[in-house]
Amino acid sequence: MAPVKLPCDLEEEILSRLPPLSLVRFRTVCQHWNSLLNDKSFLNKYLARVHPQFIFLTESKAYSINIDLHTVGADPTIEVHEVPSDFPYQAIDLTHTTITSCDGFLFRHFWKQGVAVWNPWLSQVKWIEYVDKNFHFCGVGYVSNVPYKRYKILGYLNCLRNVSDTYQVSYKRVAVYECSSRALKFLDAPFKNWPTMDPLSLNGNLYWVASDPDTHECFIRSFDFSSETFKTFCLLPCNKNHSRDQLVLAVYKGDGFSLLKQCYVTREISVWVSKEKIDAEGVVWINVMTLPTSNLPKLINKLCGISYFLFDKTLIMCCGDEETGAACTYIVREDMCKKIQIGFEIVRFSHCVYLPNFISVPS
Repeated sequence: MAPVKLPCDLEEEILSRLPPLSLVRFRTVCQHWNSLLNDKSFLNKYLARVHPQFIFLTESKAYSINIDLHTVGADPTIEVHEVPSDFPYQAIDLTHTTITSCDGFLFRHFWKQGVAVWNPWLSQVKWIEYVDKNFHFCGVGYVSNVPYKRYKILGYLNCLRNVSDTYQVSYKRVAVYECSSRALKFLDAPFKNWPTMDPLSLNGNLYWVASDPDTHECFIRSFDFSSETFKTFCLLPCNKNHSRDQLVLAVYKGDGFSLLKQCYVTREISVWVSKEKIDAEGVVWINVMTLPTSNLPKLINKLCGISYFLFDKTLIMCCGDEETGAACTYIVREDMCKKIQIGFEIVRFSHCVYLPNFISVPS
């Protein structure tokens, strides 16, 4: 019996609904499918359907965590898949190992070793080795006002200053590492309002939440990689009512901000998003979600941090369990707060939000 050939539009529709890892594997089925998966119109259609996932790292392995919200008549579930991670090193200490996304790529920092630039869906990894192994990674961005993007890393080095012939004091010196040239440049900038959580990379710049110790006003600080300058970017839509309230910044719909605030006293969570894409003209905030206090986890003192995204009027978070510290996802909306353990009996892990894509890692 001869094989049945499906109409091209039906074939494309079926392929566009596959998970990213399956789609990558199917490149090898035939030349037509390989060409289709390189076609811009097909990729745009596919990526419009894809929602963010969590990338989750243990000391030796990497996983993608997909959230299924749409199985009819069933509670939300998670799908955990191991993804290829051919890194040249293993993590020495996950406490100092960071995973962050920038410009469609994942950047995994290995303490005192370097940074891996990674696209898990294409199984591509490029290695950037530090010239000075004592460089402390903060975040990654790029210079956008040139023909080709130049990726840079913001960080610092611990240095010593002579106070007298017999006495030295330590201080942190801000520096930028340019990935292509492997050049380290020190900046004449004070080490203040430094991120206390991993900063957000958006449109080539870094952003993080900071506050004024005198007025307690909360705002977003930024670092511009093109001008290599720090500045206060905008005010937040809320302040802390308690010193232990939590404020967590995230990317919203690719080119905007979302801000999560949890009240330490009541556990109530509120979420704001930027009305428009982020530019130099400031931010207009819209409150999109206020969640009741029942069953919400406390987000303070999360050893491995908090990552989250919004999808289909649902807040989806990844962090450690409140009591055991084990890795969990929380799926929260007005009528539900569902905790799902990721399934690894570990309390040291790294994670971030990532939108799957098929962009090749630059050389």
